[in-house]
Amino acid sequence: MIPVKIFIESTIWQEMDQKPEVIRQELPGRFQEKGDGEWILWYKENGGTSEEIVTAVKSRPDQILIVRKGSVSYRQFYKPGKTMKSIVYTPAGATEMEVETLTYKRKRLDQEGQLRFSFLLHMGKQRLGKYELGLRWIGG
Repeated sequence: MIPVKIFIESTIWQEMDQKPEVIRQELPGRFQEKGDGEWILWYKENGGTSEEIVTAVKSRPDQILIVRKGSVSYRQFYKPGKTMKSIVYTPAGATEMEVETLTYKRKRLDQEGQLRFSFLLHMGKQRLGKYELGLRWIGG
């Protein structure tokens, strides 16, 4: 496992005809490549607080699994062309999350890498919009 700096960019279109909301974060994390082609990124948001969330992003050539534990917890698969469901646990209770993955790309060169994917998100029966998530990391 190597220490990395992770740059996260989330772009959210709640309505397709409106300007998207862009959220950027820079966090310390760790990266590991497994022998079967799986890449794993670990990072913490709001570290050391009651709002702390530990995230593992497990990337394979054909899918991503995001596991979050903390004030918001879920285990969600993202597979291009597929609609996948999971349960999200929050202080307000549990809700079904459904994602339809539209695109997915990953690339890596030495100590740097990038994951990028987009999806349509529904929570319960409510459509929350189109999301694009980019994770880029640099080792050292």
